[in-house]
Amino acid sequence: MSRTEYAIGRHCGVTFAGLKIASLVNVEKGEEDILQALLERFSRRGFGFRLLREERGRLLVYVYHKERLEEYLARSDVRAFLMLFGYRYASAEEALCLLQGRMGGDFPHEIGVFLGYPLCDVRGFLNDPEGCLFCGAWKVYENADEAKRTFERFRRCSACICRHMDMGRSLAQIFNVV
Repeated sequence: MSRTEYAIGRHCGVTFAGLKIASLVNVEKGEEDILQALLERFSRRGFGFRLLREERGRLLVYVYHKERLEEYLARSDVRAFLMLFGYRYASAEEALCLLQGRMGGDFPHEIGVFLGYPLCDVRGFLNDPEGCLFCGAWKVYENADEAKRTFERFRRCSACICRHMDMGRSLAQIFNVV
């Protein structure tokens, strides 16, 4: 298994398993053929891959479940929040194009919304970056017990996927998208 496929499994497996709407992964430039092969397999299950940024020989790839992202970005509270940052969109695809356009310099803080982080925590980060209750997959500002349970599910899921990959199983085999 290539380092790229392993990285995608490690960082995006929780998305493929349905625990997250989306994930980010950094891979080496030149590995686009692996990305394309995985996209072809996982697109049958409703997943998309989008290159958000290319920098210093690295590709930042956004892996997402299309239907779940569409539903999340259509929520009135999420839409109103993103409008504060200039997002005007009729579909998740349009919103992703706007996000991609904002990826030139520093990470736009609203990216947490696109990763399915709780809106209260994205707002908390914007209002008080250092005042979080604790850090895990994201900085948590509210609902600490729920977040801890979520982070533990992510940890267990990722560990299970990595064990399977360490035993030689491909992501296509693990997620039955052969």
